[in-house]
Amino acid sequence: MATITFPVPSTTTSRFAVAATNIPDSPATLLRTAEGPYLAHIAGRLGTRQLQIAREDLTSLRWDPGQIEAARPDDRQLARAFNDAEQFAVVTAFAPVTDQPRSAQVARAAAYAIAEATGGIAADLVTGHVLTPSTQERTRFVLADRWLGDVLPPFRANGRCTAADPAVDPEGVNGCACLRLRTRGLRRFGLPELQITDVACPHDLTALNVLRTTARRLLTDHWSWLATGPAVRDRTVPDVLDLTQSDFNDFWGTTRRVPLTPPSPFQVHLSPLTSRLITVGPPDYFEGTINDWLWGDTLPLGLHDSQETPASHPLPTAA
Repeated sequence: MATITFPVPSTTTSRFAVAATNIPDSPATLLRTAEGPYLAHIAGRLGTRQLQIAREDLTSLRWDPGQIEAARPDDRQLARAFNDAEQFAVVTAFAPVTDQPRSAQVARAAAYAIAEATGGIAADLVTGHVLTPSTQERTRFVLADRWLGDVLPPFRANGRCTAADPAVDPEGVNGCACLRLRTRGLRRFGLPELQITDVACPHDLTALNVLRTTARRLLTDHWSWLATGPAVRDRTVPDVLDLTQSDFNDFWGTTRRVPLTPPSPFQVHLSPLTSRLITVGPPDYFEGTINDWLWGDTLPLGLHDSQETPASHPLPTAA
């Protein structure tokens, strides 16, 4: 079996921003009355490189609020308000890669607390997405909690694609190759981002779920590797992964899912494009195109139709 090697940074960065009508000169003071399970973590890190809070306005920004987008249609109004804002509180966390995911969670909890105190709108500057208002950060890490920047592209290339629907015309299975899906957010955990390309429009959700499942498995293995205290900062992994229903469930953070129908496990092949980007595709033994693979019965049926978790999130518990 072949392998691929990528560098693992010693330090990773998470950045969040809160747009509001009135951000105080010292927005960190808003955290003094913050509540929730991350209060002690915020207090212990505030003012260090692990949690920095700064006020910024349009004259001092080195990032573009107009580039922040809605991850879901319901968030579009929030995104427009964020794009038009003039004052921001920016939360930055520089932390050892071994401090993940706690460092990123503490930083996002601080952003949520500032948003609540100011009536503002929080956004993740790593994924480039506005965050739905929330009062607390869940203590248990769940990748599906807006950490992956995983969104579906406009279906059928915004109406420009004329490929047939494969459910009606079998020729539509490979009728186009419009889509490229890429994660945004794995780098804050010390992993390369993942992408899948040449996907036909009708297979967008399946392709996205393949990325989600692969990301969760790589992240699980990554944290196990970091826990061994490796002396080197290059990591070598197999270029073929065997994925199971547990990996798919772990992405959502729940076991309350309709069981995936056979076959399970299934394989994906990883190909490095750069040191920070890995392509995901069908295993080498698969005879056919990537769209034959996504449309066929090689993948479990659950990957074809699961867009959002059907289970309610458990209430946060004490850290």
